[in-house]
Amino acid sequence: MRHADSGEHSEGRHRRAIDKAHRATGQAIQATNAAKDARIRADAAAAVTTRARYSPVTVANRIDTLSAEQRKDQRLLDGHERTLFIQNGIRNTEKTTPAQGAHREKITQRMTERADQVAYWEKTRTEQIADGTAVDYGPDTITKGDAVAWRGTWYPVKHVNKKTVTIPSIVGGSWTDTMPYTEITGHKKAADLVGTNNTEQAAVGE
Repeated sequence: MRHADSGEHSEGRHRRAIDKAHRATGQAIQATNAAKDARIRADAAAAVTTRARYSPVTVANRIDTLSAEQRKDQRLLDGHERTLFIQNGIRNTEKTTPAQGAHREKITQRMTERADQVAYWEKTRTEQIADGTAVDYGPDTITKGDAVAWRGTWYPVKHVNKKTVTIPSIVGGSWTDTMPYTEITGHKKAADLVGTNNTEQAAVGE
């Protein structure tokens, strides 16, 4: 029976060490690639979230929401009265007295914090309007008879409101819909539509 000499034992250990090193290297490469892929996916997700967070419509809506919350809290500080119902010509109301003590302090604190948020998003909105990312549409810029675009389709303006315009039904119904100024993506003056085949839901063309 032949016994392996020390050289053969040494070679075997060497090969096993090389195999182990190769496996470790492969595992390290796989781990590195997995981490890289995860980072790329995270960065992509963050980019999408950031774009959504700073989209002109989202920014404008956030300002409206925060401002409405500020007004609501201010009414709590000042106290207010609201009509519940009117019966036989008599107005039945509910009165809310001004907030006091710790409750008032809590409201004041959150209003202060919210005011900083409003200032930030209003600054963002101003910058978006300045660089052309957003357009400051409103009752001062749009009139009845103009056309506005929403999601690639143009609609004639039936009526101009404080925060919206009234347009024909976006699904072709006999009713009308309202479109917030912040969601309008294009605008054409009525004078520019002369001679254009401007049906109630057909695009008027760019």
